[in-house]
Amino acid sequence: MCGEKSEKRGLSINENQDVVAEILKRLDDRSLVAAAAVCRLWRGLARSEALWEYLCFRQLAPPPDGVRALVAALGGYRRLYTACVRPLLMSRRRRRRRERTAAWTPHEAELSLSLFCVDYYQRLLLAA
Repeated sequence: MCGEKSEKRGLSINENQDVVAEILKRLDDRSLVAAAAVCRLWRGLARSEALWEYLCFRQLAPPPDGVRALVAALGGYRRLYTACVRPLLMSRRRRRRRERTAAWTPHEAELSLSLFCVDYYQRLLLAA
């Protein structure tokens, strides 16, 4: 008995990164941060620009073609999410609790992206 190899082998979710990525896409931002602390693989997947892009636009229509290059130049989707999308979601949640209203308006999304650009250029000017 001692020294014999067990034929039983458990399945590991980490064997298929696509499955883990799909799971991470369904988390909110706080849960995603907690999941990133699980292991190196999950941390790497949680830092993926594609994942943060999905999180930014899952509440909206797909972005126009030029947006991806603009967001990348301004610091990436993770930065866009933390600077603009998350505050919008938080204010929307607070408002929804009070009013029980619907999803983002296009004006809210455009305002958020504009504020993101202004913030970036202000930081750029301060650094120079």
